[in-house]
Amino acid sequence: MKKILCILFCLLPVLGGKAQTLYRDQVRIEKESITRSEDNNVLTINLDIVLQENLKLASNQVATLTPFLEADGKTQVLPSIIVYGRKRDIVSQRNHQTPENTYTILRRKQHQAQKVNYLVQMPFRAWMRNANMKLNIDLCGCCDILEESSGELITQLNILPLKLKPAIAYITPKAENVKHRAVEGSAFLDFPVNKIIIYPEYRRNTSELAKIRATIDTVRNDKYTTLTSIRIHGYASPEGSYANNTRLAKNRTQALVDYVTSYYNFDKQLITSDYTPEDWEGFRKFVAASSMEKKEEVLRLIDDKGIDMDKKERDIANLVGAQTYQYILAECYPALRHSDYTVNYTVRGLSLEESKEIINKRPQLLSLQEIYRIAESCEPGSEEFNHSFQVAATMFPDDPIANLNAGAMEIQKGGDMTIAKKHLAKADQKAAETLNNLGIIAMIEGDLKTAEEYFNAAKAAGLTEQADTNLKELKKKQNYPVK
Repeated sequence: MKKILCILFCLLPVLGGKAQTLYRDQVRIEKESITRSEDNNVLTINLDIVLQENLKLASNQVATLTPFLEADGKTQVLPSIIVYGRKRDIVSQRNHQTPENTYTILRRKQHQAQKVNYLVQMPFRAWMRNANMKLNIDLCGCCDILEESSGELITQLNILPLKLKPAIAYITPKAENVKHRAVEGSAFLDFPVNKIIIYPEYRRNTSELAKIRATIDTVRNDKYTTLTSIRIHGYASPEGSYANNTRLAKNRTQALVDYVTSYYNFDKQLITSDYTPEDWEGFRKFVAASSMEKKEEVLRLIDDKGIDMDKKERDIANLVGAQTYQYILAECYPALRHSDYTVNYTVRGLSLEESKEIINKRPQLLSLQEIYRIAESCEPGSEEFNHSFQVAATMFPDDPIANLNAGAMEIQKGGDMTIAKKHLAKADQKAAETLNNLGIIAMIEGDLKTAEEYFNAAKAAGLTEQADTNLKELKKKQNYPVK
């Protein structure tokens, strides 16, 4: 009997994939893995062929299982698995019969599952990339044909894409000589009408003053930081005369300076101040974001530098009408009476252990080089490694090196190349490392001509070792047949 069953297997490295049951649920294929060597020359096939418990084989029968590859009229026959019934096995051993191109011989154990780990290697040929892997099952009994059946299609997929090992370029950031940092905030202090004295218990002043002190205390009490200066900038709203608002802004700003100086007993030289009589910039942002009527006319008045400030305020009040102007007085002007403060400080150099301790809590204290050292101490491609470069790009969003390294990390983890491109767009476009990494993206995306241009440019810019490695990888890609 001759029974031929053609089965297509996935030519991808699927380890532990879903088993395929064949030949009337009597033969099963498990854990098929088909890979190609890095030099593109050797194809390795590794799978388990399982004879199920319900596979019945008479004592005088033999089953021959022959895998083969087939594509475009070409065929590569692989070694066969010979399964004997009890009598046929005895005869075979007595006659010392071993068919040619045999992988293994076994005797069928009735009502038991038998597994064969099938592992073969062969030279890789270009046509094999899109080949189907099939299985012929010939069932014979004393040279008589008992039954014959046609093939059954299971699945069809392409062979494993070429796995590239590009040389990705990172840049080690330079150390900061002094790590200058700053914390900014705004306080909205309440003053009685036309008064310039701070009453700490008046309205919301208790909480607003506490907010300022908390910012200063965070810096003063930190073992890593040293307070260097405080800057305060006070603003008044456009309500009222410009002359009076100048007096209020100046003196209320000084009042806050005096409060902070006396509370902490600071040297007066530690604190600098400035003031803006009327916060027209803040008023413009409010109007631009609003849906008020005649908004465009109001914006034109605000932007007109040739109008006296007091006249400008009156013209706006007349333009919008009493009801809208009352809304502005209640909802906008109070927010324009504010004191912005900046607390400047320096951060001492941190050890690797200290850097690791605070990267997730206070990453703003770290320099770009300190974050890079954390990544260097981690396994490349690990979660901690990737996280370090993500933090660096977040804390230094416009820094060319931070973005170069973040882009390199995205390439290395096989992430979204769109994200990698966005980071690399902020890197130094003439840097050899940037050129190299852009070449890798082009190679991954199949633009091999552009990739070669990038790699050659990177090599000319001094990145010889990585560029040469990538040019070799590119050659593999060029020799790899494209469907």
